[in-house]
Formats: sequence, C-alpha cells, structure tokens
Amino acid sequence: MGVRLFEFDNSIRVPKKWLTKHQVRRYNSNSLGRLHEPEEEKLFLDALASLPKGAAFLNLGAAWGYYSILAKKTRPDLDVFAVEAHPKMCSRIYEASAINGVAGISVINSAVVGCSELEGGPMKIKFGYGASIIGENVDGKGDFASVGLVDLGRLLEIVPNSEVMVTMDIQGSEEGVCRDLSERLGGRISTLIVGTHGGHVHEICKEFILDSGFVIEFEDGSPLEQPDGILYATRNSLP
Repeated sequence: MGVRLFEFDNSIRVPKKWLTKHQVRRYNSNSLGRLHEPEEEKLFLDALASLPKGAAFLNLGAAWGYYSILAKKTRPDLDVFAVEAHPKMCSRIYEASAINGVAGISVINSAVVGCSELEGGPMKIKFGYGASIIGENVDGKGDFASVGLVDLGRLLEIVPNSEVMVTMDIQGSEEGVCRDLSERLGGRISTLIVGTHGGHVHEICKEFILDSGFVIEFEDGSPLEQPDGILYATRNSLP
C-alpha cells in the first residue's frame, strides 16, 4: 500500500500521517483555499515574484519544508535554505522534496535564536510535531535531545547571495532575531515575513523591524484563517 498523500490547492503534496487531525480540519475549512497559511501565502508569493535572479530565500523554522518547497516550485532559480531545529523534520524536508519533484534545497539543522541567546548555554528540543526549545538544564516532560543554535548573523554568512528574502516561524524566538535586525543586521535582506506568536511579541517585533529600516507593508496580529500573526516588511533599497 502506498503512502496516503494530502494535497494542497497549490499542488504541494505531503504524507497525510505527518499532519495532525487539527491541521487537516483547518486546511479543509479555510475559506481562502486549502493552503497551509492562506493569508500569508499570497504575500509570500508576491514577495517571491519580486526577487531578482540570483537571490536567496532563507526559511527559518522550515518544519517539513512547505515554504521551501513552494519557493523552489515557484522560483527554481532561487537558492533556498531551510533552517529547522527538529532533526526528524529535516529528514522530512528531503522526503517531501522528492514527493514534490524539487531538488536543491539546502537544509540546516539548527534552532534559530537571537545573538544574546547563544550565550545562555546549550538548549534542547522536545520531540513531537513542534520544535519548541528550552534550556538544557530546564526540567520538562517528554523526550528531549540537544540541539545546535544559530543566529541570523551566522546564517547570513552562510548565504552568499547579495539579496535575501527571509521568513521565520520559530515559535516565540522571533523577538530575539528581530532585535538582532535592529541592532546590527538586515543589510542584504530585502523582504521579511515574520510569524508572530502573541500580541505582545507582535508589537515588539514590529518595533524592531521598523528600527532596522524596513517598511511594514502588511500586519495582522490575529489572522482569521491561520494561527500565527503576520508581519510583512520590505526594504525599498539595499545598501
């Protein structure tokens, strides 16, 4: 018996067993189409279309690779980097890429945090669908494993392209990464899409993004059709 696949309206396919029942219900009930995050996806595709040839897409918190695969299917000329903390999800990026007939996604198995968090000691990740991380010495129920950490500055050193589009869905760590943007990073980033987790974090990230020279093109702290807030920002001209 073959693997049962769930197909989104954009033709991306994924093994149905990778999805929770809640996710399948949400996808099937979206009024804007059977998509992972329908309100964000239009912004994402518009941003991809605006990138020049030779640009890169840096997908922070890639999970099983939905946005990385969508980027490669839509713009095969782009260099795509999928950064994911969960080792199981990293393996799934390769498997999902094969299912969807795409190749060339560079996978980096690390948790993305703010620069200051790199000094806080090792972290661990809880196994399961999500990729929440906690301090190595913090007690927690469940099965955990140590995870490597990386900040946006180091990732931009790895990505050689002169123009970079960044998305992040990093389960609460977005505040530290956006702080780094405002303090010392962002020069090659032309487009930024941040999934925010909570109204307070949304407002803090918005402030950091504005401080770093971006223009907020769209924001919604509580979208109707998806669980995470959206901050979509662009830089009109690169240094």
